[in-house]
Amino acid sequence: MKSVSVCIRESLNRMGVANTEQYMVDTIRTIKLLGKWSANRAIGRKRPIIAVFSMTHYCNFYCPMCPFGNADKEGQMSLVRTRDLTTNQWKAVFDKVSRHCVWSIIEGGEPTSRPDFMELVKYLYSLRMPITLISNCSLLHTIDLDELRRYIQFVTCSIDSTYEESYCKVRGVSPQMFKRVVDNVRLLTEHQVPHYFNSVITKYNAQEFIDQTYFERARELGVNAVSLTFVEDRSDVNYSLLPDRKTMQQVSESVLDYMKKPNAVPIMIPPEYFQQVIDHGRTLFDECGVWKSVFVNGDGTVMVPCWKFNSPENVYSLLEKSIDEIWDAPQWDIAKTCHECRVLGCIWYSSQPVTTFARNYMRGLGKIIGQKRPELAEAVS
Repeated sequence: MKSVSVCIRESLNRMGVANTEQYMVDTIRTIKLLGKWSANRAIGRKRPIIAVFSMTHYCNFYCPMCPFGNADKEGQMSLVRTRDLTTNQWKAVFDKVSRHCVWSIIEGGEPTSRPDFMELVKYLYSLRMPITLISNCSLLHTIDLDELRRYIQFVTCSIDSTYEESYCKVRGVSPQMFKRVVDNVRLLTEHQVPHYFNSVITKYNAQEFIDQTYFERARELGVNAVSLTFVEDRSDVNYSLLPDRKTMQQVSESVLDYMKKPNAVPIMIPPEYFQQVIDHGRTLFDECGVWKSVFVNGDGTVMVPCWKFNSPENVYSLLEKSIDEIWDAPQWDIAKTCHECRVLGCIWYSSQPVTTFARNYMRGLGKIIGQKRPELAEAVS
């Protein structure tokens, strides 16, 4: 009898996916952790299932929607020297988190700016933690991409706009940097590194989603899929990047229309997200699901329940506390009633019922089958 891994690999090959090794995960480990997580939920105990590691306080970009976009780069470097975890400290954090989580996400700041970036990636891999890398892609040319491909599942490219002018406006960088990022994205394709684009929709780039040019230009850059959500305005600034209600509706209607096209680039956010924005001007959820992820800051701290409640009594160090100790903290009760995040995609997604994921999975499966066996696509969808 064939193993589950062999069956998955053969299925990927039939779908035309090359280099299947980086797609593989430890199925037995995943099933065990999901079983443990479900058992905890059954008795009312909340624990994380996804790990997000903010690897450093430094980023070389100036994005106004992100706290790492701060123009004071000297100040950021001071934080790197005094507060960024060392290589061994990060490994200790990985050890703790890997006992609970089935997947890991590496982000920043800009994670590829760390000199020990590949060493940390390899260590996570050794713990059998599948890895998604979120990067602005400006430094990928400095990394051995063939080696990177061996250890990660995906690179998420933070590409808010495929047009130079709006990209530079949103990201606060020069046209030369835009060209560097585009070249690096093409390198990912050349080296067969699976990657998709993530875009934050602001008033500066909304038009290319309304006219759908973003998707076609992304396809030209060799992208495998696209994830996009509206910007969630920061509470610590006095400006808004969110488009007005009418523009948000136009974007959402256009995205829903694009999703129906037979040869559309796959969009990773379910249509329910955009339909709720159309109907209500924001997303809807009963209880915030922020507790399903452990978000580790560059200094090893976790803010409970999230960054919106950044006071000393809400901050715990994973160097000093265990996951169990932190997730038993009373501050998690705040998440039961908090609805401050209006359009933040990760919060919306984590707060959805299982049926939302199931419907999205079946839609994706129907599209794959439709490309191979059109006569079966309708039945699956």
